[in-house]
Order: sequence, then C-alpha cells, then structure tokens
Amino acid sequence: MRKRVLLLALVFALLFTSSHVVAAEKSKAVVTNQSVVAAEEPVIYKDTITVTQDGGRYQIGFIEVEFKKDCLEADKLPVTFEVKIYAENGKGYIEFSPDIPHFIKKVHIRVDDYKGLLYDVAKGENIYVNYKHKHFTVEHFSRFCFARY
Repeated sequence: MRKRVLLLALVFALLFTSSHVVAAEKSKAVVTNQSVVAAEEPVIYKDTITVTQDGGRYQIGFIEVEFKKDCLEADKLPVTFEVKIYAENGKGYIEFSPDIPHFIKKVHIRVDDYKGLLYDVAKGENIYVNYKHKHFTVEHFSRFCFARY
C-alpha cells in the first residue's frame, strides 16, 4: 500500500512540475520568436488556391474562404488565386489576385480570432494585432479590410 501511495505521489509530482515548466518554455519561445520574426521576416500569410466548379473551402493563415458550387461561369473555371493577408496602418486586409468583377454566388470569408504579429505594409514592420472573429460575404474579389486592431 505504501508503495502505491509513494508511486502515485511521485507521478503527480512529475506531472505538475513538468506541465509548469512546459508552459514557461512555450511563453519564452513565443516572446523569442516575436522578437526574431519582428527583426527578420515579415509575417504575411500567402497562398495559392485553385477553385473548380465544385467550389471548396480554403484556409489561409487564420482566414477561411468558402466558394459555393458553380460560383463562377463554367468557362472561367478553374481559376487560380494568389491570396495575401497583411496589415496596413493597423487594419487587417485580405487581397486576391486576379480581381474578379462578379461572382454568381457570394464568397464567404471567415476570420478567426488572431492575436500575434502581422506585417504592416505602411509601417514596413511587423506589428502586434488582436483581431476578433468575424465573417462576411463578397460579390467580387480585390482587396478587403476585415478588421482594425
């Protein structure tokens, strides 16, 4: 019985001490990464997506873009988009290239909560942003402001 109690106490001690150390290491890593990233590379989310007549959902960074089936005329499909997410003067933007003047069915854009670094093209540096969950629909593609910090 004493061996079981001792073993159980040892297991709890190891679990509680290791979880505290892991949490501390993660927070240090985030701070370290932010300073390294802020000094070196811009945090811009980029992706290339190809939309077919079946539509689909595409995750670009912390944003999901959903295309309904037959959202464009059949002769314009499949179409490939370059998608970029960045900040400008603190406002969050998602930009699509090429521009599409009109969709048959609206495209749904969902922004997840995001706290972290994002490159501000106006300031020329990474900035800390805190964007809240939001969603909206668009009838065409170009550049959309989705949030302010």
